Amino acid sequence: MKTNALLILLAVLSIFYHSEAYAQNRIQLLGTVKDTTKVGIPSASIRLIAGKDTLNTTTDSAGRFRFTDFKGDTFLLMVRSIGYLPYYKNYTIKTGHELLQLPLVTLQADPLQLKEVRIKGKILPVRVMQDTVEYNASSYAIHDQDRVEDLLKQLPGMVIDKDGNVTASGKPLTKIRVNGKDFFTGNVKEFISRLPAGLVDKIQVVDDYGDEANFTGIKEGEPQKLLNVVLKSNKNSGTFGNVSANAGTSDRYGLSFSDYVWKNTKQIGINGNGTNLNNGTGMNTNVNTGVNYRDKFGKKLVLSGGYNFGYDHSANAYQNYRETISSMGTLYTQSSSESVNKVNNHNLYLGMQSQDKDDFMRGNITGTLIGTVGNSIYDSQQSGLIRQNLNSINHSDTHVPVIDADFNLSHKLKKKGRLISMTVKANSGKNHNSNDSNNQIGYFNPTTGEPLKDSLLNQLVDSRNRNLSLNAVFTYTEPLGNLKDSLIKKHLDLSYNFSFNHNSTGLETSAIDNNGLTSRIDSLSNRYSSAFIQHTLGATYRYDTKKLNYSLGINAQPYLLTGGYDGQSAKINRPGFTLFPVARLNFIPSKANVFSFYYTENTVRPNLSQLQPVPNTQNLQNVVIGNPDLKAALNHIINLSYRHVNTGNGSALQLGIGGSATQNKVVSNTILIPDTLNGLKQQTRYQNTNGNYGTNGNYLWTLPLDKNKYTIQVRGILGYDHRVSFSDGMKNFSNGVNINQSAGLKISQKWVTLNTELNYSYVDNSYSLASTTPNRIQTWVVSGDTRFFITGSLRVSATAVKTVNSGYSLPGANTLILGGNVEKMFLKSKQISLKFEANDVLNQTNNLNRTISDNTISESRSNQISRYFILSFSWRPENFDF
Repeated sequence: MKTNALLILLAVLSIFYHSEAYAQNRIQLLGTVKDTTKVGIPSASIRLIAGKDTLNTTTDSAGRFRFTDFKGDTFLLMVRSIGYLPYYKNYTIKTGHELLQLPLVTLQADPLQLKEVRIKGKILPVRVMQDTVEYNASSYAIHDQDRVEDLLKQLPGMVIDKDGNVTASGKPLTKIRVNGKDFFTGNVKEFISRLPAGLVDKIQVVDDYGDEANFTGIKEGEPQKLLNVVLKSNKNSGTFGNVSANAGTSDRYGLSFSDYVWKNTKQIGINGNGTNLNNGTGMNTNVNTGVNYRDKFGKKLVLSGGYNFGYDHSANAYQNYRETISSMGTLYTQSSSESVNKVNNHNLYLGMQSQDKDDFMRGNITGTLIGTVGNSIYDSQQSGLIRQNLNSINHSDTHVPVIDADFNLSHKLKKKGRLISMTVKANSGKNHNSNDSNNQIGYFNPTTGEPLKDSLLNQLVDSRNRNLSLNAVFTYTEPLGNLKDSLIKKHLDLSYNFSFNHNSTGLETSAIDNNGLTSRIDSLSNRYSSAFIQHTLGATYRYDTKKLNYSLGINAQPYLLTGGYDGQSAKINRPGFTLFPVARLNFIPSKANVFSFYYTENTVRPNLSQLQPVPNTQNLQNVVIGNPDLKAALNHIINLSYRHVNTGNGSALQLGIGGSATQNKVVSNTILIPDTLNGLKQQTRYQNTNGNYGTNGNYLWTLPLDKNKYTIQVRGILGYDHRVSFSDGMKNFSNGVNINQSAGLKISQKWVTLNTELNYSYVDNSYSLASTTPNRIQTWVVSGDTRFFITGSLRVSATAVKTVNSGYSLPGANTLILGGNVEKMFLKSKQISLKFEANDVLNQTNNLNRTISDNTISESRSNQISRYFILSFSWRPENFDF
C-alpha cells in the first residue's frame, strides 16, 4: 500500500514536469534597488512596460528583483517605495542576450514625504497578504511618548498581557524586526516598550518559516509569528534608551538603564535592571544585565553577539488540589508548599549571516550555564481511595551547562530555480542535580481515619543527565519545465533528514541514618542510556504564483530506538517505519481574501523519565517508574484558515479550524498496589496507546467605526479533546470541551483610549472510570483599561478586572483587581516623567488555574504580595535621524 502511494506520487510529479515544456526563449532581467547608503530596499514596487506587456513584482529582503517573460527591444522600468522619490528609466536590450543584469537602481529620499501623506485618499487600516497581516499605523490614535506597545493594544486580534507578552490571533509573537531586518536581540517584549510609536508607518504580523525559507522558498512545519515594524521613512538610524528608578510600599523598588545605538547596519545595546516588582507568585528579586552587538562587514557579512546575566531570588507559596481517577475510585490530594530559590543564568551568543543573490549562509552558537539552589517545605494530605499524609523538607543544588550550535548553507545553481541547501544543528547539555530530602509519612485507616503508622525517610538523590543531539538536513531543488513568466514557479524538492539523540543518566540514591551515615539503595540506583536515530526521505512538489501557492509531498521515515541499563543483559531495540504525506496551500483569490491549509506529521520519542526503569521517589506518594519498551509516537496535524478584509469599511474576519491525532502516544498508567498496612500505594508507569485526538475552531471579527475611533471585536474558541490513559491496566477515556467567547469595544481618540472586554469560558472534563459528576469550570471576566490625556504632558490611567469563577475546589476564586496611575511629563521633548502607581488596591490577586493531564485534574493557587503603591522616575533620551 505504501509502495503504491509512492509510485502514484512520482507519476503525478512526472506529469507536472512534462506539461511545462515550451520552445520559446525568454529574456531574463536581474536588478537591485538600494537607498543612498547602499542598503537594499525590501518590498519596493517594480513595474516593467515592454510594448503591450506589463509585468509587476516586488523586491525581496535584500532589494533584489527578477523578470523572466517579456518581449521587445525596449522597455520602461518604474520603481516606487514609501519614503522615496519614484524612479523611471527607459532601457534598450541588445539582441542575443537572454540574461541581462541591470545597473544598480538608487532611490533618493523624498524630502516632501510628510506632505504627501496628507493627500486625500482611502487608507486601508488592515490588509491581508499571503503570510502577512498588515496594519496601517496612521489609522490609529498615537500620542506623544507612546511606545509601539501602546499602538499594538489598539490593533484587532492583538493582546498584550500584564507582563508585556504579545499574542496575535492567539499565538505568541516570538521575534521583532524593523524594516524587515533583525533588530538587536529580537526580543519582542523588550523593544515594543522602547521604540516610539510615532515613527511607525505599518505593523506587520508575519507567519515566519525562518531566514532559510525566505531564501529557498521551501516552507516546512508550523510557522512562528514574527512582528515586523515598518518605519515611516524606511531608515535605520537612531539612539534611544531609558533610565528609571522607583520605590514604594511593601519594600517595592526598582532601578534600570538601557542604551541602544542604531546606525544603519550597526547595532550596539547595553542594559541592566534590578527590581522586585515582577513578583508573579511571591516575593521575587530580579537582576539582569547584558550587552549585544550586530554589524555588517563588507557587502554581505553580518556578525552578531551578546552576553546576558540574570539572577533571580524568589520566595513563593503555593496551594494545590488534585483529583486522580482510577478503576477503584478517586484519590484526592491537597497540598501546600513554600520554597526559596536562587538562580544564576549566564548566556553567551555568537552569530554570523551572509547573503547575496546566489548564496545564503548562517551560523550560530549559544552557550548557557544555569545554577539553582533551592529549599522547600512540602505538606500533603491524601483522602478518598488512599488516606495518607506526607511532610517533606528538601534542599537541591542543580547545574545545567548547555551548548547549542546550528549552521546553514544554501546555494542557487546556474539554472534558475535550482538550488542545494544544508542545515546542521547540534546540542550538548548536562544536568547535575543533588537533592537532600527529609520525609515523614503518616499512614491512616482509610475507613476510620485513625493513624496506623509513621515512617521517616531521609534520602540523598544524586542524578547526572547528559543529552547529545544532532540533526542534519540536505535539500535539492529542481525547477520543473521552462518558466512561462516570472509569476509562475514550479519545483521539485528532494530532501534527506538525519536525526540522532542520545541520553544517559546516572542515578544514585542513598539513605541517611540518624547518625548521618549514608548507605546506597541499590533498587533506586542505576545507570541508563537511550538513543533515538531517525532518517527521513522526502519528495515535495511546489507550485507558486501570485494567487495560488501549494506543495504536495510524501515522506518515508525509518527510525530506531535503542537503550540499556546496568544489571540487565537485554538491550532495547525498537525499529519503526512510517510513510506519510505533507501538504500546504495558500490561495489568494483577491486582495481581501486569503485561504491557508497545511497537513503534516512528526515523530516524538519518549523522554528519559518515561524510559528509565528505575523508580523516581522524589514524591513518595506517587512513585514514577519508566518503561524501556516504549515506542515513538506519531502526531498527525491539520489546519485550515481563512482571512478576509472588507476594503469598504475596514472590518476583518479570521476563521480557523484544526485537528490532531496521535498514534502510539505515551500515556500514564496509574497503578494501586497493596502496602504492608493493608492499604494502597500509588505508582505511575507509562505505555503506548492509540485513540488520542482533538479538534478546535476559532474566529475573530472586528468592525471599525468612525475612522477607527471605535472598534468592536468579537472572538471565540471551541475545542474538543478525546484522551486515553490507564488505571490498573484498564483504559480510562477522557472527554474534554473547551469554550471561550469574548466581546469587546476599543475607543481610540486624542483625549482618551479605552479597552473593554467581556469574556466567558467553559471547561468540561469527564472520565469513563469516574463515579463522580463531570468537572465543569465556568469563568466570567469583565475587564477594562483606560487612559485619559488631560493635557499634552499629563495622563491618567485606570484598570479594573472582575473575575467570577464556579467549579473550582480551591477557595478564593472570585476577585476584583483595581489599579491605576498618574503620569506627568516634563521638558519640551517630554522625555522625563514622574508616575504614581497603585497596583491591586484590594489585594485580591491569586493566580488560580487548572490543568488536565491524563487521568489527573490539578488546580493551583499562589499567594503573593500584589498590593503596593509606587513612585517612579523615568528619563527616555532618544534621537532618530529621519
